[in-house]
Amino acid sequence: MALASLTAGVYFERKWVAYRERQKAPPPAPQDVTRSSNGLTFSKMDGNQKIFTVEASKATDFRDKDASLLEDVKITIFGKKGERHDTIHTRSCQYEKTGGGMTCSGEVQIDLESRAEAERAAKNPQIKAEQKVHVETRGVAFNRANGMARTDQPVKFVFPNGDGEAVGVEYHSEEGTLRLLGNVQFFLKPPGNDAARKKTASSGAQEPIRVTGKSLDFERESRTMQLQGPVEAETRTAHLRAGKLTLTLDAAFRAEKLVAAPGANGKNPELESQDADGSTNLSAEIITAQFAAEGWLTKIEGAGDVRGSRRNGKEVDDFRAERGALELWPKVNQPKELNLKGGVQLKTQAEMTGEARMLQTSELLVEFADGKKGEGGKIKQAETLGAGSIEWTDAAPQNGSSVAPANGEPARTKLQADKLEMEFGKEGKANRLVATGNVLTERAVTGKPAQTATAQSGAAQLLASGGWSQMDLQGNVKLKEGDRSGQADHATFVRATQTALLIGKALARDATAETQASRITFAQSTGEIRAEGGVRSTDFSTKGSGAHRGHDAGEFEDGQSFVHGTCAFVAGRFGDGSRFDRVAARGADHERQWKCARRVSPGRGARDAADCRRASRAEEGEVVACNGGDTNVP
Repeated sequence: MALASLTAGVYFERKWVAYRERQKAPPPAPQDVTRSSNGLTFSKMDGNQKIFTVEASKATDFRDKDASLLEDVKITIFGKKGERHDTIHTRSCQYEKTGGGMTCSGEVQIDLESRAEAERAAKNPQIKAEQKVHVETRGVAFNRANGMARTDQPVKFVFPNGDGEAVGVEYHSEEGTLRLLGNVQFFLKPPGNDAARKKTASSGAQEPIRVTGKSLDFERESRTMQLQGPVEAETRTAHLRAGKLTLTLDAAFRAEKLVAAPGANGKNPELESQDADGSTNLSAEIITAQFAAEGWLTKIEGAGDVRGSRRNGKEVDDFRAERGALELWPKVNQPKELNLKGGVQLKTQAEMTGEARMLQTSELLVEFADGKKGEGGKIKQAETLGAGSIEWTDAAPQNGSSVAPANGEPARTKLQADKLEMEFGKEGKANRLVATGNVLTERAVTGKPAQTATAQSGAAQLLASGGWSQMDLQGNVKLKEGDRSGQADHATFVRATQTALLIGKALARDATAETQASRITFAQSTGEIRAEGGVRSTDFSTKGSGAHRGHDAGEFEDGQSFVHGTCAFVAGRFGDGSRFDRVAARGADHERQWKCARRVSPGRGARDAADCRRASRAEEGEVVACNGGDTNVP
């Protein structure tokens, strides 16, 4: 009995153990599954270098199908040099045994980082990876043969100091490049964490830049992003349009340099900006912008057919050059120094009056005052670094003109020299122009002979409207106006009266006569010439005639004389521009009187028949008084 009980106990125990084992055993495989394993791993090698490794926690083979289901899939890419540690991760993929391709229909995450960054993160998991590029999408196909992963589904991506989205992505594991296929848009943000960004923003650094493009290629090894266009980059105050754009990142993946270039349509990139003082436009074949590590712009360069303009509601500035560079003040993105080179042209035109000035040179340097946030940069000084010229175009007839020119052509004035320097006031308005070396001026008024002058140096006083009011020339000044000429140590040109005053060893000459004096005035509007102080005239038209010495008013001054100024005039009007005319002058007692040797107007005084017989109608003289006095020549 005891033996029977023992035998029954052993039997029931074995049954119970078998039952328990059946309970623990895995469920039977589905009819279409031939085999299920706990894991799968395979790699692609290039010699001794592992290019990538595919790992799955579970692999399931299907009956009558050349495919396996991989779960918890992770692809690690090392690159041809082993310097990378990029990963592709998803919950499941279908693996084709024959072709080696994988299709992952669910959500997929792609992380791009260096091996050093990955090792650092593995040692300190609590430290956030600062140089990782993270991509999220779905429906990715991975080609084992060439190592390319691709999808045409929407994509979201995050990179240091930026994030964005696109449609479609390609990842090439061997090259370590990522290509966003379409509708790319992302934001470049100030560097640092959120707290640092707020602090940087409050200090006036670069605000986030929104960038859009057709496609984007990202090379992690060289840290470059290249967008194909049309490309646009904009902030609240600036807008860049280009055919393609290349963005280079520094070692910390912060924006370092941006290069804009033409696209397939050949149109040059264009940058527009707006500030408190107005709008600015810049275009060139290549536009390059450089950034500080803190995020603000430090320099903008243009190369090839550089053109720009600026409007402030009062005037318009236009410039062009072969190339140019603009340095900016830190933090505020305001201009500090502008350098233009090659065929430089700078034109300023007043919007209300149309008055304009055009500066031309081979190289121009412009310095700006310290910039402030929200304020436009004001010019402090500008200078040519080579020979230059500036031409003013008047908006209306000069004050000295009684009527407008018949053909409506405005008067023009040109000043050129080996070097030009323009000084500006506190409001950023030009107020003085200094010319040095081989100075040449030209003044053209419709219906009047052109007036030119040369000198060693000069300076012009400038109006707020952009025009000039007075011009002073120094050193061996030579003046020419039609068939008349003059020279002196110094000359002053006054725009309002259209006069040129020669001072110091002054001399005026035409084909038949010459006058020397302390001061000689040329009036361009009337053709009149006036001389004063130590006047000495020489008539070249009369054979055997000599010089005639004039007398200053002081020689006739007796305290009661009608002539009481400090000088006496010898004045001539050129009836046909060919003669100096002279007149007799009277002393205080009206008894001391000299008559002209010739060319005295018949209606102005007695004529000596012998001396004045050859005077023509075009050579008639005219009296011009000084301070109410009469003119005299012996």
